[in-house]
Amino acid sequence: MRAFSPWLLLAAATGLVGCNSYAMFRVTGFQQANFSNKADILFVLDNSSSTQDNATNFALNFNSFIDELTSSTGATTAHNTLGDAVANYIRETSGDSLFIDYQIGLTTTTVQPNDPNNLAPGDEGTFVSGQGAAADTPAVITRDDPNAKIEFQRNTLCGATCFDSTSVPSDNTFVCPTDGSDPDPLGIVSSEYLDCLCGKDNWKGHCGSGNEMGLEGGLLAMCRASDSPPDACYNYADPQGSSTPKPTVLTGGAGDASGTGFLRADANTIVVIITDEGDSSYRQATGDFDGGVYTDAYESFANPTRVAVIGPWYDDQSSGDCLGGAQPWAIERYQNVVAATFGEYVDLTQGPDAACAPSDFGTSLQQIGSLLQNLQTMFPLQQVPDVSTIDVYVDGQSVPASILQSGSVLTNDAVWGDGWTYEAAYNAVEFWGTAIPQYNAAVRIYYRPIGGFPRELPSGF
Repeated sequence: MRAFSPWLLLAAATGLVGCNSYAMFRVTGFQQANFSNKADILFVLDNSSSTQDNATNFALNFNSFIDELTSSTGATTAHNTLGDAVANYIRETSGDSLFIDYQIGLTTTTVQPNDPNNLAPGDEGTFVSGQGAAADTPAVITRDDPNAKIEFQRNTLCGATCFDSTSVPSDNTFVCPTDGSDPDPLGIVSSEYLDCLCGKDNWKGHCGSGNEMGLEGGLLAMCRASDSPPDACYNYADPQGSSTPKPTVLTGGAGDASGTGFLRADANTIVVIITDEGDSSYRQATGDFDGGVYTDAYESFANPTRVAVIGPWYDDQSSGDCLGGAQPWAIERYQNVVAATFGEYVDLTQGPDAACAPSDFGTSLQQIGSLLQNLQTMFPLQQVPDVSTIDVYVDGQSVPASILQSGSVLTNDAVWGDGWTYEAAYNAVEFWGTAIPQYNAAVRIYYRPIGGFPRELPSGF
């Protein structure tokens, strides 16, 4: 569970301003959304020559991510009375709002391929699908796919990982199944396992550019998958100062076949970049740590998009770092885009106090999975609210602010009763217990924005 902000206590303890509906619209903001448990998850994997270990650990620990997504725990549920038990049983057996309806795609950080006229899988935002013996592996993996784990391993290890074949270990005890069953790596990604998974030597030769462009690669993949790509998919301003728009990979029409069906209507999009470097995407000048051009580009898509990064440990307030060869400004660019999209930055290493030892990839992927679990319970607001004016309705019924049951809002042990709280770190209203909206519930959130002008009364209200 996240550490909570003191703003939460304010949200729970402050009374709301009373007024009629029209007056409320005049003095507050407004947001209406249908609760959606759809998540289109795009992994952007660094396939430069320095990332072999990260890629193999990522593939082997993918189950940690899937396990987190399929957990039905969600936010803390009430369990004090028989009535609570009955309500929780009904929720868990109906199941509609206690799972993430996910789709998963994969691309790479290579935007400047060796051969622009003959793109390899993952180049310039193309989606990676099975290669060699795994040629029938889909580029878009869905929740209903019973073979999600092995298919993702095939896409990752057979098409999107740069292997130094001289350093891949050999395992003479490995036996490749002959009955068509999926091979088990037995915890070691050996050359024998890769030959079995991908076909003889088909896992070799997928090294991409050393100029890693994670933000651009993710953006181009979304462009390719979009039925109605926004303007950012076709043009961008030269970061060196020229105002002449320059084309990206799209030249007209919708996206291309590699990402067909990936972006769904009314879904949440999560872009997860995994890299041991910073971002050098070319829409922003070298040395520019802001990331605002990419924040705006991601926000130009119809569906809400969050960016998460598993990357080098760096804190500009600390005297140490675990940057390796990465530039501080390039890491800060990732961190700023993550913050602006209410995503998550997960450290690839444990920090200088631990001699920059690698973090556990299973734990890292669980953290990304937890971010996605929040989609079940959290509604980001489009403006920062005056918290005392927040008023929440689900299917026309008023939902009260939650009351702190135990623990402290200043630590990670807070337990909230049924209702909602304001989560300042995500600028979102979060629901708890039996107040969590059911699938396709109509959620209306009223609030007075801090600064700027309130929204206008919606038509027909």
